[in-house]
Amino acid sequence: MLLYLYDVANLLPILIVIFVSFRFGYIPMWLSFFLGVFAFTPFFLNYVLFAPGYMPDQWQYYYSVQNIRSFGLNDLSESIPVEVSSWMLSFIPLPYVETILSLGFFNRLIVTLLTIWLYASKNLRGWPLLFLIFYPSLLLYSSLSLRDTLVMVFMVLSVILFIENKKLSAIIISLPLFFIKFQNFFLIIVFFLAHLYFSRDSIVYRYRHIFLLIVIAAIAPFLMTIIEILDYSRLNMFIEDGGYRGSYVPMRTIEDFIIIALQSAPYFLMKPLPWEADSFLQLAQSFENIFIFTFLGYMFLITSRFDKQIALKWFVYLIAALSIYGLVVFNFGTAVRYKFPFIVIVIVGMTYELYLKHGKLILNKGTKA
Repeated sequence: MLLYLYDVANLLPILIVIFVSFRFGYIPMWLSFFLGVFAFTPFFLNYVLFAPGYMPDQWQYYYSVQNIRSFGLNDLSESIPVEVSSWMLSFIPLPYVETILSLGFFNRLIVTLLTIWLYASKNLRGWPLLFLIFYPSLLLYSSLSLRDTLVMVFMVLSVILFIENKKLSAIIISLPLFFIKFQNFFLIIVFFLAHLYFSRDSIVYRYRHIFLLIVIAAIAPFLMTIIEILDYSRLNMFIEDGGYRGSYVPMRTIEDFIIIALQSAPYFLMKPLPWEADSFLQLAQSFENIFIFTFLGYMFLITSRFDKQIALKWFVYLIAALSIYGLVVFNFGTAVRYKFPFIVIVIVGMTYELYLKHGKLILNKGTKA
């Protein structure tokens, strides 16, 4: 029990950051209150809501960061994503990694700083801001000893910088994703290409159809190889989640790929459905999915009233990202964990882009402080 005093020491710097941000006027009182309350979240997950073994990946990061901080460099993880993520987490300026809860506070500090930055520097307001604060999956995974918070933050920063036409900076910021979550790195590249194609102020917009043909021509020779790699990953995930190899339906053609991908996107967004849940946590996630589906629909509707091009770009990108992940992910918990960074970047990115180009704060009612 005394070990948890170390995590109190991890909590205090987060609370100080929040207080200083409020004191100097970067965030309002109501936002500082909720950021402060949610800074305590890591105390109420492992050993309370569930056993650490429910998400066993946490142990890899916990031991890896401990080894790095104690200079035990011969005992690092053999997994490159785990090792690189652990190095990044080890440099977060919090003092202790003594329990499985500790890295949850590291991640809460990251999300707290991101939220303050988005509010103070990028004018994120209204319901999108409230969504970012209260999104249950974000609150959950940013309070655990996992790499998902790092993945989300690099994605958010890359998207915002690219929208601001700071393209080289965006590409540089996206590079860590190649090592900690390479699938998301390639899907961020897809966003970069989509932005160039759909955005009226991009350098290729006038010649966008030629640009599209060039992209297709560049991908076409490798398309069957890409499909084979995806199918191999899909089969492995299917077997890992208890599927029988003999019942697996492979993707053999481009037509199979397109049909299965389009079918997978809505299911990946909505899984687990309420009748598929076999635990309280899955049931809660199923109702969260219904809310997200409704909220995203409303966001796209509001955005399209101001700028159909922005709404279309983000809709196409979301479908593309969900389709690719939906192809290979069968486990409900994995689906929730993998999709939340994309939900965050769509809401934050679309809101910020609309504000940047039209001065519109989406759904900005009741939170103008």
